[in-house]
Amino acid sequence: MKIVLLIGALVNAIGGISILLSMYAAYPLSFPKLPAKDDIRPDDYILYRLFTAGTAFCFASMYLYLYFRPEFAFPFLLFGMALKYWAFAASLVAWRKFRLPHPVFLNFGIMNLFVAVLFSGYLLLR
Repeated sequence: MKIVLLIGALVNAIGGISILLSMYAAYPLSFPKLPAKDDIRPDDYILYRLFTAGTAFCFASMYLYLYFRPEFAFPFLLFGMALKYWAFAASLVAWRKFRLPHPVFLNFGIMNLFVAVLFSGYLLLR
């Protein structure tokens, strides 16, 4: 069951890298490439993108730590699981109501749902 923690770490690391890379290039399932500097709206959009990437890396390192110290996993995974379900729900609303691009919904929303379900199973079956 500890493999779930590695999967969570890997998905978060890939997510953080994906967000950063999408600022410079478009690729399948990426966030949209940034427009020209003067065309970015709202002006704080880049801040949210960078913060989200950093948060993904932070969680990746925490899940990797928990892989090596699984005795501490329970309370952290409760929060991680809740955040993953929230990320899915937020992306679902953004996709259905506010035209979030389908590839972003798949990459961000469905991947977060996948990890949330894995974490739920880990917590229930431990």
